[in-house]
Amino acid sequence: MFKDYSKYKTPDFLIDEYFIDSMLEPTTISEEFWKLLIKDNEIDVDEFLSAYMTLKGLHDNKPEVSDERIDRIWERIATTNKEKAFKFTSFHFIRYAAVACVVIGVISFSLFKYLKTDKLDQSIDEFAQNNTIHTQQPNSQIQLVSGNQTLTLEGAQAKVEYSKNGQLVVNKKSIVVNKSNTDFEMEPKFNQLRVPYGKRAFLKLSDGTSLWVNTGSTVTYPATFSKNKREIFVDGEVYAEVFHDEQRPFIIKTDKLDVQVLGTVFNVSAYKEDKQINVVLVSGSVNVKPKNGKATLIKPNQLFAFTDQASTLRNVQVENYTSWHEGDYIFKNEPIENVLLRLSRYYNVTMKLPSTASGIICSGKLELKDDLTQLLNGLSEITSLSFAIKDNEYRIKF
Repeated sequence: MFKDYSKYKTPDFLIDEYFIDSMLEPTTISEEFWKLLIKDNEIDVDEFLSAYMTLKGLHDNKPEVSDERIDRIWERIATTNKEKAFKFTSFHFIRYAAVACVVIGVISFSLFKYLKTDKLDQSIDEFAQNNTIHTQQPNSQIQLVSGNQTLTLEGAQAKVEYSKNGQLVVNKKSIVVNKSNTDFEMEPKFNQLRVPYGKRAFLKLSDGTSLWVNTGSTVTYPATFSKNKREIFVDGEVYAEVFHDEQRPFIIKTDKLDVQVLGTVFNVSAYKEDKQINVVLVSGSVNVKPKNGKATLIKPNQLFAFTDQASTLRNVQVENYTSWHEGDYIFKNEPIENVLLRLSRYYNVTMKLPSTASGIICSGKLELKDDLTQLLNGLSEITSLSFAIKDNEYRIKF
């Protein structure tokens, strides 16, 4: 059983047999071991890198590690050795380290490359902001992105599931993420499920949380969560049934606010092009905290609406906001422009509306499995709406 490396400093690593053996003859197991410690914050990355660079500098004789710094490190090692009654001469160490560095140079030790990347790694917010693709494309497909690999999922809907250990199943088929034959690669820190307009998906995360991902949405998430928190980032709309875990709060991050829960059912609509973000709670309780504001506790059957100017909290009929995940669109006292916007997203079409507001308020239920033209014909019978179709563009008149 491996020892506790959480308090190790540079001198401790430099006299640790397993650390040096990992450098001499790295294996998949040893690399996974060190990477797991880093991922779970159970090791001081700065000290680990310092030990590695010392080994490398001793062999290469490069300015990364100066003679003065090596002397200081040896003084620390000497102190450590006295405390531990461990005899290890500098001559033997340098010879051993030189051999290790030769091996490192030959095989391009991939753990160091991972460490450098991980040290500079982005937060989930930054990663999502830099990698989210949120466009309306007529022929785009659902994409599952993992590292440099992109899996295209055909069809209008997809089912993506992760087991507790991160095993991936797509549409009931197990998927093996290929690794390079020439270089060991750590599992990517974040994956993305990109659902374009006109498509929908179901995503089950490794902790057991279920997400129904609406059209035109991107979800950023890890294949497996860390020991102390669960975080995902949503651009678009999801209906979430969060697996209860008192030790690890679940946080859905968006561009302008965060939603924190322990275990509950709720809906988040946070499309970048919308001026308003909606959080609707079905059961349980959630805390909603804008990036630059105070947290608000939401109770079941309440809607928290946020804009750059203000936020409001009110009671609502939750099915009006959550029915989409069951294939229905229920709306009550809604401006018809809002209804048409949701339909254009859902069916991945462009709707050209008059520049002036119609003033039409409507209520009803639409079955989203029906043809869009059929739905618009139904709306035109109860409102003053009329439409024409040209080049996949719906031109609306009131």
